[in-house]
Formats: sequence, structure tokens, C-alpha cells
Amino acid sequence: MNPKTSSSSNAQKQDTSPAPTGLKAMAAVVGPAYFPVSALARLPLSMLVIGALTYIVSSAADFTTAGAVAALAGIGVAVGAPLSGAASDRWGQRVTLLTSTVLYSAGLLWLLVAGAPREGGLTLDFQLMAAALVAGVVVPQAGPMTRVRWIIRLAGPGGDLKTLDAAQGYESTVDEMSFVLGPAAVGIIAAAFGPAVPLWVALALTIVFVPWFALHSRSALAAPVRRAKAGPAAEAGPAAEAGADSAPSDHAKQAAAARAAGVPWALIGVLLLGMLSIGSIFGSLATVATVFADETGHPGSGGLIYATLGLTSGAAALSVSRWPQRWSPARRWVACAIVLVPMLCLLWLAAVPWHFAVVLLLVGAPIGPVLVTIFSAAGARTPSHRLGFVMTLLSAGITLGTSIGNWAGGMVADAGGHRDALWVTFASGIALLLFGILYAIASMKKASRQGN
Repeated sequence: MNPKTSSSSNAQKQDTSPAPTGLKAMAAVVGPAYFPVSALARLPLSMLVIGALTYIVSSAADFTTAGAVAALAGIGVAVGAPLSGAASDRWGQRVTLLTSTVLYSAGLLWLLVAGAPREGGLTLDFQLMAAALVAGVVVPQAGPMTRVRWIIRLAGPGGDLKTLDAAQGYESTVDEMSFVLGPAAVGIIAAAFGPAVPLWVALALTIVFVPWFALHSRSALAAPVRRAKAGPAAEAGPAAEAGADSAPSDHAKQAAAARAAGVPWALIGVLLLGMLSIGSIFGSLATVATVFADETGHPGSGGLIYATLGLTSGAAALSVSRWPQRWSPARRWVACAIVLVPMLCLLWLAAVPWHFAVVLLLVGAPIGPVLVTIFSAAGARTPSHRLGFVMTLLSAGITLGTSIGNWAGGMVADAGGHRDALWVTFASGIALLLFGILYAIASMKKASRQGN
């Protein structure tokens, strides 16, 4: 056989071979090591609120003190996350993340010292409040920043919309799992080694994985996306920037058209309220599970009970990418919330820990898809030059909501036990349903205006 002919034949085979998709395509962009590093770099954030709650409740005189500390940490995250996003836009992700590593490590050490057990029980004082608040403000925001990297790498000319869609779905799932499994890890570690150990583990993760994530070669992609320089393409978002060769889907075209109109802040506000509701469900359930474990004679096992929520929640979140495209985000949100509310009522029937754990398995199934849906809806309606801020804002909303749920659940539990505290969880579920309906109405009105 002629070598040239053979070479030509091999080239044709290579040209006609299918392009990698999904995780393979993503790994080709960032390398396989990026996935565990980016996942572990966001755990310090997801472990902070429940870690502070677990640490303080072990030596506090009441649940209210621990709930207040957790709430202050969450408020700090809500304040600091947008500031971190703005700093990364101005100075880059590497400088921002490395600075956050140093400051957050110092903040965790301060919290460990301020919350150390005292004779007569720990009470809420200025030092403890300040330590929790500062730790929340400076916690590294790895999750939103990795989304920005994917967008900058894959949304420009010659980009790959299919891989971008896969990356956004993957990041939504990892975010959701981190916000469930991070607190669950705190409970497991605390039950096995003591209440202070989860914060030490968070400190170790911060020192090792956040700098690794910051110095990864793909962090250089996260240069500021400025509207003035990006022009109309940035307004239209990734779908419009990818060029004609990417053959965007109908969904991508609709998303590009939505982005071209600018940031729909009213809709983003509703999405943020949805995130606050989900966070409140997480936070109140974490507190209720802790109190329930104490009341039923199983102190320290609340984290293990709460961990079951993440099993079905994570699995259901992964399934969303395979749901029919005709199911709009609003429809998915409302349908899942309708399923969630009666499941929350089953928690009142739990009498022993395994009852509570089984019900949490059911509760997790509709929560995961709602979380993924909200992130996806925000990404589809936000211009590229605002995506980092919006994603950071939504992420902060979960943490703030978790703190609200921790605080409210703790206060009610002090007054009437875990059964009364479940009303906080139920109210959060009702709020999630109402905000889903509000989002559906707002989406229909916006679509009607665009159609006219």
C-alpha cells in the first residue's frame, strides 16, 4: 500500500471521528486534575456555617448562641462574596484567591480561639461575633470563579457551546453537592473526632486546595470581562459569541436573545429569593437534625442523619441534564416545589433517627433539581460580563439562607424542641414554591413583551 494513501486514509478517519463530549471534552480543556481540585477548593465555604454551628453548640449555654454565630458567618459570606467577585474582576482570580487563603486561614483560627469552651458555658460576645463575621467575609469563592473560567474559555469566538452547557451543568451539580455534602462531612467528622476538628479540616483544605486552584493554568483565563471592550457579543452572551460554526441550539438562541436585553434584575431577584429559601431549608434541617438527635438520645449523630439529604439531592441534580428540553426552568421549579412541600410534612412523623433519615432521602430528591434549575436559569438570562457577579450572588444566597435557617431553627428549637423548629423548614418550602410561581409569572410576562 502507498504510504501517502495510508496516511491520507488515517487523516480522513481522524477527521470523521466524533468529537469528545461531556466530561471528556471538559477534561480536554482543563485537564483531569482540575475537577477534584476545583471541587475540594469550594468545601471550605460549604463547611463554614455548619462547622461554626457544630463547634459552638458543643460548648454554648443554648442553641440560640450557636445559631447566631452561624447566622453571622452566613451574613459575612453574603457581604463578602460580591466583594470577592468585584476584586477578581479588577485584579484577577489568582491575587484574590491567594489573599483570601491567608485571610480566611486567620479567620478560622480566630473563630477556634473565640469559641473555645469556657467555664459556665460559652456566651455570645463581641469577639465571637466578630470572628464569625470576618471568617464569612473572607472565605474563598472558588465555585463562582470556576464558572467564570469555563465561560471565558468556551464562550468566545471558536468556542464550544455544547461543552459549555456540559460544564455549567457539572458545576451546578458540584455546587449543589458541596452545599449538602460539606455540612454532612462536618457532622461525620465531628461525630468521629470532636466538634472542633471540622474547622481544622476546613483550614487544611483552604491552605492546600485553594492556592492550587488559584495557581492552576486555567486561572489565567479569568481576565476581567468588561462590557466596554466586549461589545455586543458580550451583551448577547456565550451563545452569540461562539460564532456560526457552533450551530447553537434553539435553547442557546433564546438564551442569547434574553442576554441581549441586559440583566433582568427583577428575575434575578426572584432567583435569589429561591436560593435563600433553599438555603433556609438546608440550615433549618441541619439544626433540626442536631436537636432531634439530642432529644432522642443520640447526641452528635445529627450530622449523620442530615447527610442522607445529600444522597438523593445530588443524584437528582445530576439527572436534570437528561430531562426533556420542553420542561422550562419555571415548570421544573414549580413541579419540584409542589412535590417537596408534602414530603416536608412527613418529618413530623419521625420518632427515631432512621425514620428522620429516610424522610430526608425523600426530601432531597426535589431539592437538587431546583438548585440546578435556578443556576441554569440565571446563566441563560445574564450577559457574560455580569455572570461572575450573578453566580457569586446566588451562591451567597444559599449560604445566607442556611444561616437564616440555622438561626431561626435554633431559636424555635430552644423554645419548643425539634417539632416546633420544623415549622421553619416548612415555611421555607412554602416560600420556595411561591417564589417558583412568581418566577413562572414573571417569565411569561417577559416572554409576552418580547413577543410583542
